[in-house]
Amino acid sequence: MNKRALADQTARLPDMFADRLPDGDVDDLRSMASGGEWDLLLDELVATLRVTRAPVSRHELGELRAVLTGWGLPSEQLDDLTVRENG
Repeated sequence: MNKRALADQTARLPDMFADRLPDGDVDDLRSMASGGEWDLLLDELVATLRVTRAPVSRHELGELRAVLTGWGLPSEQLDDLTVRENG
């Protein structure tokens, strides 16, 4: 995946999880996305999903893993997320 497509996919992540995260956190994540702060956005998003125990579907987990891998970041941190078995 090219960097532009990867950036676009990463920028969509805050909205993907907006219904499950505190509004202030979503606003912060959107701000990071608008500034192209991809590493920080991903670190904060995964940490917030973990701390809030927000449910993540298998599809969303795969998307997170693909984005992390695309940026050359470790994806082991996803192992601690709450995954919906029916998703």
